[in-house]
Amino acid sequence: MTDSSSIDIKHLEGFIPFDYLTSACVQDLASAFRQHQLSKGKILFKRGSEDKECHFLINGEIDLADDSFNISKISADSDDNYLALDNSSHIHRTSAITTTECQFYSINRDYLDLVTTWSQLSEDMEEQDPDFDDSEALDWMDALLTSPLFAQVPAANIQKLLVRFQEEEVQIGQQIIKEGEHGENFYVIKTGRAVVTQGDGHKEKTVAAIQTGDCFGEDALIAESERNATVTMASNGSLMILGKQDFDELLKKPIIKTISMEELHIQMDEGDSGTILLDVRRPQEFRHDRLKGGENLPLNHLREKLKTMSHDFHYVVYCDGGRRSEVAAYIMNESGFNAVCLNR
Repeated sequence: MTDSSSIDIKHLEGFIPFDYLTSACVQDLASAFRQHQLSKGKILFKRGSEDKECHFLINGEIDLADDSFNISKISADSDDNYLALDNSSHIHRTSAITTTECQFYSINRDYLDLVTTWSQLSEDMEEQDPDFDDSEALDWMDALLTSPLFAQVPAANIQKLLVRFQEEEVQIGQQIIKEGEHGENFYVIKTGRAVVTQGDGHKEKTVAAIQTGDCFGEDALIAESERNATVTMASNGSLMILGKQDFDELLKKPIIKTISMEELHIQMDEGDSGTILLDVRRPQEFRHDRLKGGENLPLNHLREKLKTMSHDFHYVVYCDGGRRSEVAAYIMNESGFNAVCLNR
């Protein structure tokens, strides 16, 4: 790594993908670059070698030689020098030999992928939600307190939250929670950005971009289950962390409310058309043991369906053991819906 002040940001923005990243993203990446020089006749990388870095030619000239010894000459000031050198994969298809003294900016490939992934996801979210804001101008606590979730939290609890949250500095590329691990904490991003992924290896998929004021980690705490996703920082920043005991006392308890079968029957018998009964189990479970009037919306599809659901209805959610319905009710209340759990 090198001091970000030594990196020429304007020069960097002449390369793809930095030309479409926000200035905040580029500034975060600047601290992750390694600036270095090679004299004439030196090898930057060899064909067939694995490389964890991407290399950008800043000054000088270099030859790229493929397996048929065809030579591509690249000059720092040429029009075709707008990508990382031989960056088609982490295994080089060419060898790179300097023909003059050269200067390079090199960066960890995973860091760069994290930031560009976050940027593209945020663009997609902005198209779907006009209120999405990636400026990070909003204070984390302001963002949290103005969310629908905290409208249901007693004022005394909010005061306690301010005291019990613990701050932790984090770095770009740092994995905060890992899918499959046991969850002990609830997180709010105070500053910075992160990417949410599910799966591993070639099956990994990126599912969300989160930023200042966004929270994560609650699902595993409510269900007392394993983490259902991995969260990795896409910038340097800081997190506010709340332990499980404080989370249960100050957030889960006042937000997740229940309704009895008797109360539900009264609502249904009175013909309350404003009540929707949601079964958040898997389709196979729903078909085997369903309640009259219930609709199936599996928990793993709930978040993606929220944008098509109406806030005008009162939702009663249920499963079998109660944990999945608690997670569903929390997610829905967090998004401004009126949802309670059915106590079967």
